[in-house]
Amino acid sequence: MRFGVLRETLTGERRVPLTPEGARALVARDHLVVVQSNAGSGSGFSDTEYLAAGAAIVYTPREVGAEAEFVLKVHAPSAEEVEQLRPCTTLMAFMQLAGQPAALHEALVAGRCSTLSMELVREGSDEYPIMEPLSAIGGRVAATLAAWHLTQPGNGPGILLGGSPGVPPAVAVVIGGGAAGTAAAAGCAAHGAQVVVLDNDPRRLARVERLLGHTVVTAVATEFHLARFLEQADVVIGAVAVRGEPAPRVLRRSHVRSMKEGALFIDMSIDEGGCSETSRPTTADEPTYECEGVRHICIPNLPSEVARTASRAMASSLLPYLQALSGGLHHALARNLALRHAVGFLDGKLVNRALRRFVSVPYVSLDEIVKMVED
Repeated sequence: MRFGVLRETLTGERRVPLTPEGARALVARDHLVVVQSNAGSGSGFSDTEYLAAGAAIVYTPREVGAEAEFVLKVHAPSAEEVEQLRPCTTLMAFMQLAGQPAALHEALVAGRCSTLSMELVREGSDEYPIMEPLSAIGGRVAATLAAWHLTQPGNGPGILLGGSPGVPPAVAVVIGGGAAGTAAAAGCAAHGAQVVVLDNDPRRLARVERLLGHTVVTAVATEFHLARFLEQADVVIGAVAVRGEPAPRVLRRSHVRSMKEGALFIDMSIDEGGCSETSRPTTADEPTYECEGVRHICIPNLPSEVARTASRAMASSLLPYLQALSGGLHHALARNLALRHAVGFLDGKLVNRALRRFVSVPYVSLDEIVKMVED
């Protein structure tokens, strides 16, 4: 198999999906690895390291496309990037196809491309081995941002998350009990905050309690509980997601207005459009803005703030699936259910049933093209 790695073009994105260690592992299995120059520089991986691992370095997306039949990115490519790839290329990235422009969908069809969405790779009923480690990293980063931005050097009101003897700790409300929310809750609890986790799924809340014990309070995310805890919160972290779809807007403007003056809201769902009516993307250089008296931090791709760690986590979780593709995409889809969950387009045809509401191209059942083989 010939693998290619494209350099990221999204502002602020510094991660790379394949580290030199990952490239070395693929080359050792007699795969070709082609990396666009400086693809790893944002994560501290030089072209020299990739060369030492046995990868080839090229300079443009077109050169990557000319060599590779399987192309890796962190984020979905643009339509223009797709047009520079060879026909029938397979793309693997956090594709988020439901929120991508029609021009990208059309380019995938025209190029007879196939896509594997890393956020949809699923083992068992509810394990996402590529997405969850990165979500957890994002949650830890969010907790670190919360601790800093509540201090006066962080332009906050001068609050220590853990309080002090005789001074109550800050109240941190985390909306969403998945991997990101659980990690954010654990991070805030480690700082000594009083943590509340809200989620609509009682099973998730039970999991949070098993993992974090009585260091956190859990509650079902009813309107009553939202109103009650938002009024008390010094910091609110939104970690709401629906797999393969835009994030639901669980916070209305009136919710934000009910929060304390000077409170902090961190929207980890901004990659999928944000979970509040008041959310809009910010950057690491200008991370905050104020709306309804509440400071907002809506930095996309929070794991990119610790790009070297996040890239290593991504590459290690991705590598087994890349090795499963050594016999070709169709062969892998016939035998690997986790990858089968992640396919969106196959040879230019939309084959993911859940995407039909968001992608305006004809749908064909995956089973009609590639049937699952029982080993």
